[in-house]
Amino acid sequence: MRRRSGFVLSVLVFGYAFLYIPLVLVVVYSFNDSRIATVWGGFSTRWYGELMRNDQVLDAALLSLRIALTSATFATIFGTMAGLALARFGRFRGRTLFSGMISSPMVMPEVITVRPLPSPTRRFPWPTSR
Repeated sequence: MRRRSGFVLSVLVFGYAFLYIPLVLVVVYSFNDSRIATVWGGFSTRWYGELMRNDQVLDAALLSLRIALTSATFATIFGTMAGLALARFGRFRGRTLFSGMISSPMVMPEVITVRPLPSPTRRFPWPTSR
């Protein structure tokens, strides 16, 4: 077995730390008792209780779950149909285009996909006063 260099391992460790330390800190500070996020006030689940009593947050979470389940169901159905079409039919006119359209969401970043879409804030500007 070939031994890895110390530089490669240190870059790997630094990369993982760069990605995961902020996530761990967000989880740890979510149990902070203080109203100020940067000051540790002790361990508490008070904010999770406040979150569960907020009806708007719960309604938004349920709506997000319904949308996620619906889109996942449709994506599974359409993906299965597309896979069956590619597997059952050998060569057909437009197969390359069809195959490219199927794999493009996996290889294209979301920023490139969403950016050309018109922004809803242009049609419906945010209110300037509350």
